[in-house]
Amino acid sequence: MNRLQTFQFHLSLLRLPAKLCIAVLLLVLVACSATTVTDQTDFDSALPASQVEGDEVMLQALLTQGSVASSPQKQQLLYQAALVLNNLERGEEALQLLESLETDDIPLPLAANILLQQARLYTELGRTDAALQALTAARLDQLSMLDNTTQMSIRLYRADLFNDSGRFLESAVERILADHLLPLNLVPLNHEQIWKALTTLDPRRLSELAQSERRFEFQGWFELGVIGKAYQYNLDRQVVELSRWRNSWSRHPAAVYLPLAMQLVETMAEERPDAIALLLPLNSASGTVIRDGFLSAYYDVMQIGGKVPKLRLYNTSDTSDILQDYNQAIADGAQMIIGPLEKQHVARLHSETALPVPTLALNNVEGSSPYSNLLYQFALSPENEAVQIAERAWQDGHRYAAILSPAPSFDDFYQRKRNSFIDHWLGLGGQIVTQEAYREDYTGVVETLLNIDESEARKNELARLINEDLAFTQRRRQDIDFIFLIAEPRPARQINPTLAYLYAGDIPVYASQDVYSGIPRPLVDNDLNGIIFGDSPWLLNFNDELKTKTTNLFPQNNALTLRLQAFGIDAFRLYPRLRQLEDIPDGQIYGATGLLKFGDNRNITRELNWAKVSEGLARVEAEGL
Repeated sequence: MNRLQTFQFHLSLLRLPAKLCIAVLLLVLVACSATTVTDQTDFDSALPASQVEGDEVMLQALLTQGSVASSPQKQQLLYQAALVLNNLERGEEALQLLESLETDDIPLPLAANILLQQARLYTELGRTDAALQALTAARLDQLSMLDNTTQMSIRLYRADLFNDSGRFLESAVERILADHLLPLNLVPLNHEQIWKALTTLDPRRLSELAQSERRFEFQGWFELGVIGKAYQYNLDRQVVELSRWRNSWSRHPAAVYLPLAMQLVETMAEERPDAIALLLPLNSASGTVIRDGFLSAYYDVMQIGGKVPKLRLYNTSDTSDILQDYNQAIADGAQMIIGPLEKQHVARLHSETALPVPTLALNNVEGSSPYSNLLYQFALSPENEAVQIAERAWQDGHRYAAILSPAPSFDDFYQRKRNSFIDHWLGLGGQIVTQEAYREDYTGVVETLLNIDESEARKNELARLINEDLAFTQRRRQDIDFIFLIAEPRPARQINPTLAYLYAGDIPVYASQDVYSGIPRPLVDNDLNGIIFGDSPWLLNFNDELKTKTTNLFPQNNALTLRLQAFGIDAFRLYPRLRQLEDIPDGQIYGATGLLKFGDNRNITRELNWAKVSEGLARVEAEGL
């Protein structure tokens, strides 16, 4: 084979699929190295017996040819070699090879393939930022010049990576740009993903985008997002605004395949109950606060002209059999029941096989599904909070936990959080290095947690043995990479500075929501600086208009009652939208208690907002509202 033939052959490789390219290369290498090939059977018998051996031979051939080839044949051959390495489960070597390839001056399709494969390998290694960097490289600024399939693959991959990084607007943008490239059967799913990303944004941000955007597809999506987010608590207004949008945007892709949440708006408005019964223990503080939160949301919708159901309250404080109150409410005309709150009453309804109307219980039976499909469970679960803390710490890269929690008491509330955290953390694969319980001696307990006392004891023993005073610097244990703290504000304000004083100020502290008083107190909460915790948006969002109205009507001055207030508000906001959560995969509502979704065992689950204390204030990291 002369030089011209070899060059033409390498050019032809660029047009062949990977496996076929490699096979052809092997045949040519054999042909070039032998004087004659007279028997095909002899050639076949010389091939390696196993697939792995065959891949190894292919790999060596590709690396050999690639090392002496010129660009762009060099990049093509080494790219193929990287594919073979990955096939041999040698992904890190494949990535190193791809990283060594220059992509600036080679054909765009080849550069795109190299960068796309780099991104896949980065993703497999958990390096999302590096994968995004590869797929947003300047070389891909000319993405529109590539074939539709490659454009689609890169844009959808970018969208997933942006979403995983919490960059939801960028994720939506990529999916909108990819929409016209998709097969028709994939368009509805893409629209659901666009919708999910857009509705994470603040309504004001969506409105700003809609006003400033001039591209047809983008402006239509942003305006639809405003309708979905700004009017999610006023079905009547949402129905009107959606009708207007459809008239104005009849040729928009989203009008052809409307997101499921918007498809259900008119149905939910027509099917919502006209009469609701609220079953609460009104002789208790928790029952009255939840009632007041419910009523504040009820009157707010009424004030802005929305339709509200007839409402009747039933006091369950002295009820021994909840079915009596429940059946009375049905007899009085209730088309839906909200409540009860007490766990034993929820358990009673939980065992009923044929409830007559949809029922939103304000507590749950852990780990068990109700017998009736008309019973939904919604609870401020301490177990759920602890699970989210464990998952957040795991996602942040931590693996070795220390736990500091209150000593056991007659109330097992804090122990439930601790035990749930431990179970979930171990299930994720994490380790519990040490755990301690405190009462009042915070310094002593923290010293024990960090093994400071053992360090001091070793120094004292060494000094005794040599009969001489020693210069000594205390040291803490080094096998902890974060602390899970269960504490109310007062002990937390002493424990957190003690950790810094005892050389543990560099260890991240993830706390239960009990650490936050619910009221901005920067002077005293400076001692909580650096603590990360999850809580209801109602406590962390100080610009909520309904919060201002509600706290004026029903003032609350501590975190516990504020959370219960938010719980009552969400109980009202949920009542017409239970079907939306149940019927739509990944359906979600941005509530006062968190991001609400339909979970296992007919539970309405909530995802908390995350905050970090800085300069004595809880600063929201990622706010959905």
